[in-house]
Amino acid sequence: MHIHVKTVGTMKDLEAGMRSETVEVLQESSVAQVIEVLKFQDWEIGFVQINGQRATKESILKENDYLTLIAPLFGG
Repeated sequence: MHIHVKTVGTMKDLEAGMRSETVEVLQESSVAQVIEVLKFQDWEIGFVQINGQRATKESILKENDYLTLIAPLFGG
């Protein structure tokens, strides 16, 4: 199945900013499985949204879902 992934924040590269792509994953994939496919480390993900709604890494995705992965907020 295909899902649409948007990454927001400083994951991987400070210059990257926001990135969008369509990814093919297995049916009934969880957000955690997609994070693994995209080769992100668990600590790189602070917040998760599916179709604009707060979700968890255990949430199951459906065909054509929009997954947003947001980097953790740091600062001081």
